Amino acid sequence: MPPSKRLAFIDLLRGWAVIVMIETHVINATIIPGLRDTSLFAVINFINGLVAPSFLFASGMAYAVTTRRKLGGYLSFAAPLYKQFGRLLLVLLVGYVLHLPHFNLRSLTQGVQPREWLVFFQSDVLQCIAVSLLLLQVLLLMLRNERRLYSVAAVLTVVVIFVTPFMWGYDFLAVLPAPVAAYMNGLHHSNFPLFPWAAFLFAGAITGYLFSSGKAMAGESGAEQFSTLAVRRFLQVGGGLILISFPLIFLGRVYPTYDYWRFSPSFVLLRIGIVLLLCALIYWYETRKGVSATSPVTLVGRESLLVYAVHLLLIYGNFSGFSFRNWADYRYGYGEVFLATAVLLLVMYGLALWWEWIKQKGERWRRGVQLATLVILVLVFLFGPGV
Repeated sequence: MPPSKRLAFIDLLRGWAVIVMIETHVINATIIPGLRDTSLFAVINFINGLVAPSFLFASGMAYAVTTRRKLGGYLSFAAPLYKQFGRLLLVLLVGYVLHLPHFNLRSLTQGVQPREWLVFFQSDVLQCIAVSLLLLQVLLLMLRNERRLYSVAAVLTVVVIFVTPFMWGYDFLAVLPAPVAAYMNGLHHSNFPLFPWAAFLFAGAITGYLFSSGKAMAGESGAEQFSTLAVRRFLQVGGGLILISFPLIFLGRVYPTYDYWRFSPSFVLLRIGIVLLLCALIYWYETRKGVSATSPVTLVGRESLLVYAVHLLLIYGNFSGFSFRNWADYRYGYGEVFLATAVLLLVMYGLALWWEWIKQKGERWRRGVQLATLVILVLVFLFGPGV
């Protein structure tokens, strides 16, 4: 399978995750509090809860597919390795910038409360992705072999899943610096600490490795048979994990700290199983119906970092005193939420289209826009009122 075809499948999964993520953030920022007690909201909330697992899983799959293509460059410490580290550090930087207490140097040096710094140091989804992938990258350089890498990743996945309740029972802020403690659990504002969220990315990386290896072995002549087998395996493993997750609920009696909905092994395995079922559906759709590289879902998936950062700024940012979240003030019903989500999705699609157009203009255009954006952000940070 050509690289673009493989990436189209993964981008489709990531694109749908980003689209539902936008709806999730809109509804969390605007919905009338009383609607949270309804049965409909409970269903929506469960579906929304699959966004982060899918996004992390897709990131792991994309890493595995990319690594197969660039393995030689990585292991020889050539340019692809340094570009990879640069991309991951950029993701980490964006994650932290989005949580700055104030996007203004003067404000940061005057009157920032300790709690605001704890919020800044939190591990959100971008930090979790970047650190998890950096760990995999370092392990690859140490182990020097894909098979060994994903064998270790499988062990790490199991360890993370079943050790997590113990990790959440200890306040690491008492013994570790805040930036490190934030990755251990969610006791201090972290929404996506490594325990348990790294397990979704590791599981995705293992799946991506098995998927791309099997596809390469099947070759062009066996592509159709492989597609059928891949869908069947997604269904079998996903369904198996879902079935296994239910008896594991009783592990709650073993752990001193236990919260089924936040970090239990049972719920983590349930969500991994559901994501694998989504993979079966999406891959079947791609192989049977085909997916254009310019389709809205695939395009949003390819430009997920840009879309993620900008949509969060539009929802939660403070622009010279105006904040959409404060303006909405939790007064939206489902109709207004749907309309706001639709408008934001259209804006994000337009942004992704524009960025694709810039990249097609050539490297000089891309670097020029990036440099101009960086200069504007630095000037706003140094002299602006703050965002």
